[in-house]
Amino acid sequence: MQLLFDIVIPVFILMVLGWGSSRTGLLEPSSESALNRYVYYIGVPALMFSSTATVDIQSVLQWDFIAVYLGGGVIASLIAFLAWRKMQLSDPLDWTVVALNSAWANTVYMGVPIFYFLFGERGALPVIIATLASNLLFILVLALMSELQNSQGGIWVKLKTLLLQALLKNPVMMAPLIGMLVSVSGVSLPAMILTPIQMLAPSAAPVALFALGMSLSGLSVKGGSFELVWLTLVKLVLHPLATFGLALWAGLEPFWIASAVVLSALPTGAMVYVLAQQYNTRVTLTSATIMVTTLVSVVTLAILLPLMKQLGS
Repeated sequence: MQLLFDIVIPVFILMVLGWGSSRTGLLEPSSESALNRYVYYIGVPALMFSSTATVDIQSVLQWDFIAVYLGGGVIASLIAFLAWRKMQLSDPLDWTVVALNSAWANTVYMGVPIFYFLFGERGALPVIIATLASNLLFILVLALMSELQNSQGGIWVKLKTLLLQALLKNPVMMAPLIGMLVSVSGVSLPAMILTPIQMLAPSAAPVALFALGMSLSGLSVKGGSFELVWLTLVKLVLHPLATFGLALWAGLEPFWIASAVVLSALPTGAMVYVLAQQYNTRVTLTSATIMVTTLVSVVTLAILLPLMKQLGS
């Protein structure tokens, strides 16, 4: 119960503050864009860089954890597909967007702050590993599905374009990779470079939550009732349960079990909405799923986080 007041409620208070600031007009719509750019291009990259630049590279290469986390996402997607007739799934991208709704967690905007408050600086590492692994996997899946649906350009061209966008144009991906290179090289960064990065890193968590709250104010909860309820159940309940089962089977250490389960229990990531818009597929359902899973996760995380903190500690 104490963890509910110490972490869960403060996390959602920051989101409500962001939501209220947008809805009441206290902050202009342009503020949301500015805050999101700060989180995406400055705050989170600073946290991810500082977390990887000072650790042994072997700490990042947690293959068992990666396999369990991704495996839980695959199982969640397959479970979501059980309702394919009811959801009237048709083309490959349609199946892909539904899979992303059920398995792509909000590791940046909610994972970063929750793990920071839950496990301290140690909590950044699982978020970084999960973000890198899941993004690379889904880039490959998107390229394959896009090629199946539209043969123009070829799969290798699409894969090259997606990788370019995900790495060279994505600071959330590039920052930890550069940090790992610094770690491997053994280079000691001068204080005039490292200190500003370390000062910026703690800002990622609260600003990300506030910006997420502002973003939610513009989303719609319109969508098919069955599809919405089903995807919410899969994402917030069945996904973490599947991951927990895999983690026990794989014999992960308690900290990594807790990390994998909490990451799987996070609501659907906002990036899924961007992809749904890009491919013009299930846009309304995706918007509703992000909104509802975020709101319902207040309850599910309130139950789960105390258990996982005890396990991970």
